[in-house]
Amino acid sequence: MTNTIPAPGSLRSRILKASFWAIGGDGLSQAIRLGSNLIMTRLLAPEMFGVMALVTTLMVGLTLFSDLGLRENIIQNKRGDDPRFLNTVWTIQILRGFIIWLSTLAIAGGLYLLNREGLLPGDSVYADPLLPFAIAAASFSALIFGFQSTRVSTAARHLTQKQLVLMEIYSQLTGLLVMILWALADKSIWALVAGGTTGYVARTALSHLMLPGPPNCWEWDPAVFREVFQFGKWIFLSSVLGFLAMNSDRLLLAGLIGSELMGIYAIAFLFINALQMAFMKLNGAVAFPALSEVQREHSQELKQTYYKFRLRLDSAILAVSGCLVLGGGWLIELLYDQRYAAAGSMLQVLALVLIAQIYSLADQCFLALGKPKLLSLLNVIRAGAIFGLVPLGFNLQGMEGALWAIVLSYFAAVPVSLYLKARQGLFNGKRETVVVLAAIILVTMEDLIRLTLG
Repeated sequence: MTNTIPAPGSLRSRILKASFWAIGGDGLSQAIRLGSNLIMTRLLAPEMFGVMALVTTLMVGLTLFSDLGLRENIIQNKRGDDPRFLNTVWTIQILRGFIIWLSTLAIAGGLYLLNREGLLPGDSVYADPLLPFAIAAASFSALIFGFQSTRVSTAARHLTQKQLVLMEIYSQLTGLLVMILWALADKSIWALVAGGTTGYVARTALSHLMLPGPPNCWEWDPAVFREVFQFGKWIFLSSVLGFLAMNSDRLLLAGLIGSELMGIYAIAFLFINALQMAFMKLNGAVAFPALSEVQREHSQELKQTYYKFRLRLDSAILAVSGCLVLGGGWLIELLYDQRYAAAGSMLQVLALVLIAQIYSLADQCFLALGKPKLLSLLNVIRAGAIFGLVPLGFNLQGMEGALWAIVLSYFAAVPVSLYLKARQGLFNGKRETVVVLAAIILVTMEDLIRLTLG
């Protein structure tokens, strides 16, 4: 692969190309993910997906708990194409991978000892005897992923999404192939673990082989580290709080319900998470680089550019959320066997979570403005809401109460987000009112459907 980064075209043309590849690539990626899930749910028992959902959540958590915003640094920083800057970031990334790996092994060992002593709730996912071993095996993914090339972030900086998408698809298919072959030979949770780890190996290797840019080497520049840390300390705090806000549902539910019900919840969450990731991909891969460039070169146009992105985002999210509110139960019934039927009503409630994704685009504006601490404030509110509401909802109304608590927690920070946008000169009252009215209509529709169906 060439060491030369292609010369950029106009911002508009790069946004259009990046949007095409980001949307198309993510659509294909989610189709592969759904196909994989449909195959694996016919080969494995629901409780295996419940355990794996918790394993994945813990791995994501450790990754975000050590996030210094390395990708965001490369995209936003004026030195983002400097080899010395990139190599120092790569060195930090490798060290971070080792720390995550060791931390994960420590957590696995701790859970094993706690379970052996009978200190975990016996009917919870945490007490599943397979959990510590699955966590330990999955930990190697973090170690491997630490060696991923910084060319991935450089490509994102320049809105060159094509090769990133192809790399992602190739690695995903490789992991899927291993997962299916393993499950056919051994119907155990290890098929899921092996497939995930193989995907990380493939992605890391392809990042060095497929993408343009100078190769990485071990290098340490204290000035770069200080610069990365200065920006990244707020990313770190925001990532920790963001993880708690977006993933604590599974951490909390794992202590309240068993592996089988957790597996059913994981199926409903799969669809919501896939759509969340698609919209976040657009925000992170297209909107953030574009907004950052507008802020660097034409800062007076930031609000206009933001609401151009919002127009498309609002329309897409409201349409998709409405479809799932109306047809979520039918969709689960069509795709899965009777063991997963309860996921249908869960999906209809959780579909309302997607509306909150509309407001996440403002987070990218705050990053483009170089104010990641505003994200931290918003995520404090989100995290506090989910930790307070989910146990309360579960105690009052069981699983249904927990689902509505999850939905409410996603909207807890919206008023503050609107206030912060107004402070930064990014607020349009008419546009925001339309979204609020649409959300009220969708909630009313959901209630009517549930009353009609009993």
